[in-house]
Amino acid sequence: MTVPPPSALIKGLSVLDAVLSHDRLKDIAEAAGISTSTAHRILSELVGAGWVSQDEQRRYRPGRHLYAIGGLLGGDDASINREARPALDELRKATGFTVHFGLIKDDVVMYAAKLDGTGAYRMKSRLGGVVPIYSTSIGKAVLATYPEQYVAQICRRVGMKPVTASTHTTLTSLLEDLSECRARGYAIDEGENEVGLRCVGAPVFDSAGRAIGGVSVSALDFELHAGSTDAVAAHVRRAAAQISASLGGSNALAPSTGAGA
Repeated sequence: MTVPPPSALIKGLSVLDAVLSHDRLKDIAEAAGISTSTAHRILSELVGAGWVSQDEQRRYRPGRHLYAIGGLLGGDDASINREARPALDELRKATGFTVHFGLIKDDVVMYAAKLDGTGAYRMKSRLGGVVPIYSTSIGKAVLATYPEQYVAQICRRVGMKPVTASTHTTLTSLLEDLSECRARGYAIDEGENEVGLRCVGAPVFDSAGRAIGGVSVSALDFELHAGSTDAVAAHVRRAAAQISASLGGSNALAPSTGAGA
C-alpha cells in the first residue's frame, strides 16, 4: 500500500510540534521531515498568524496561540490556575464584578481564568484569549514592575496600535501611566481595551520575584466608578497577594531589576 505524502495541514502541524523543542530553521525543518524552504514558508505564515514568534536573533519559539492552548490543556499554567482559583472566587464574591486572571505570554496577556460577575452584563473576553499588554490593567500592572528600558523594548516589539480611542499609543504616555500605577499600587484600564469598561489590576509574582501575570476586576464604568477604585483595588491586591504567596512570591508593585517573565 502506497503511503500518500503528508498534506499541507500535517506539514504545518509537524512544524508546530518541532518549534516546541527547536528554535533554528534548519533544526525545525529536519525535525518536521521537510525541506528548509518549505519550513521557512510555513513558519512565515505561522508567525504572521500568531502561532509562532521570532526574536531579534531570528530564533523561533511558540507564539501566543500555542501558549493559550497549552494553558488550557494543562502543564505549569494549569497548576498555577488551580493555585489561583480560591483567591479568584473570593474576589468575585467580595466585589460582584467580573474577575480575570491573566498570564504574560510572548508580550501579550493570556486569560487563564475568567469568572463572570453577578450583573447582567457579560464581557466579550474568553478563556485562553489574548489581549495587548499595554491596554489592560493586568498588562500595565506587570509592566509597572519592569525597568522603563525593558518596557520600551516590549513596546517596540509589539507596536502600540490603538484598541480604543483611549488606548495609549505612545511610550511617553504609557510610562506616565505606569509611574502612577507604582505610586498607587495598582493599575487602572479606563476603557483602553473595551469601550465603557473600567478595570483594576494588580500583579502576581512567582518564587523568583518575577511578575508572571496579574488579577483584575472589570465592570461597566458607571458600576466601577472612579470614586470606588481604591476600595475595590484593596480586594484585588489582596487576591494577587494570596496567589503570589501560594507560588512562593510576594506582591509589591515596584520596578524590578530584571526583564521579568
